[in-house]
Amino acid sequence: MIREWESGEWAFQYEEREGKGTVLQWKGSGSVARIPEHIDGAEIVKIGRKAFLSNKRIQEVFLPESIREIDDWAFAYCSRLFCVHMPRRRIRFGKGSFLQCERLEFMLLEQDGGSALPKADQACIGGLLAATVHKLEDPYLLNPLEAGGEAWIRKWDTRLLQVLRTPDRDGYQNTILCGEEDIGSMENNLDYFLEQKRKSKSRLALLRLLYDMGLGVEVRRELADYINAHTKGCACEAAWKIVKEEFGNRKEYYDILLDIGALTEQNFDAALCDMGAELAEMKAYLLKEKDARFQSGGFFDALSLD
Repeated sequence: MIREWESGEWAFQYEEREGKGTVLQWKGSGSVARIPEHIDGAEIVKIGRKAFLSNKRIQEVFLPESIREIDDWAFAYCSRLFCVHMPRRRIRFGKGSFLQCERLEFMLLEQDGGSALPKADQACIGGLLAATVHKLEDPYLLNPLEAGGEAWIRKWDTRLLQVLRTPDRDGYQNTILCGEEDIGSMENNLDYFLEQKRKSKSRLALLRLLYDMGLGVEVRRELADYINAHTKGCACEAAWKIVKEEFGNRKEYYDILLDIGALTEQNFDAALCDMGAELAEMKAYLLKEKDARFQSGGFFDALSLD
């Protein structure tokens, strides 16, 4: 039986069968979607096929403890979706459940019974879990029940290193063969392809260094080496461009660059010049860090901050 449910700006169509409910189509008007656990005695256990497909408003979704399945393309092409809250339990994910959700940054979990994970662990696990969708693209790692466990983290890092070590040209020939007729277009240009590949790898390396739960020494070193080989002043500055262009005012990413040696006395001034007026706050922060870390500042340098 197909029914309608509405509560303020939250509304959806659902199907009830033998006391179990499936969300068929979201009809809410706001940026937040909160799915109840029960409606008129029916337990909501499934987000149906294409239920949120191409929704341009939704930014945050709260799934109930009762959820068991998220079907094919349920949240595909939700271009503003940033965070999904879900229970820490086994959930079956269909094909492309979160396809092209490029802004998805967190999949935050709750323990059985509704108790919250420690805040730091929740952020790390939520960030790594979300990355399995659109950065690692590994459906086997999209597992809320195992996420954060030692074995899961080991598999996550194994997949990460596999991506990082894949030759940058890998896949380019397929891009040409499956591309448009204009092979000389930007999308099929080899330099452009390589730049995007290195940016993608840099995003992954930076994310893992940010969410460093269970990160081993050797893996950390390999990630740092990759970022340092693609920082400001290198032949390819993909990692620096990602921090500047995508995380421009997020201090934690500049701290990563500083901590792993990607910003040094040799490239610091060039990096500052590259940041422009729109990143004035971060430039001021980096100038202070330059003085503190490299002891290069003096009285007249301090005056130049004004």
